[in-house]
Amino acid sequence: MEITTELVNHLAELSRLEFDEQQTENFKTEFAKTLQQMETLGKVDTTGVVLKQTKLNAQTELSPDEVKTGIKKEDVTKNAPDTIGASIAVPMMVD
Repeated sequence: MEITTELVNHLAELSRLEFDEQQTENFKTEFAKTLQQMETLGKVDTTGVVLKQTKLNAQTELSPDEVKTGIKKEDVTKNAPDTIGASIAVPMMVD
């Protein structure tokens, strides 16, 4: 598979990333290497290989419940661009 600038730009757009020209070239090189490694792994003969499955019998150790003081409303809203009373105002979302 050929890694073109158009492909990288399309992937970047889908991923909401922005690349300059140098970053695009670096990505093309690294992505091609990654695909080559995947092709190499795909050629490995795994006939007769038994999957090893393990089960952990460990118990999850839970921390004790502790009451902690929360964040003050004033601290939460002091950097908000717009507030209504003690709440942060956000634009209305309409489907």
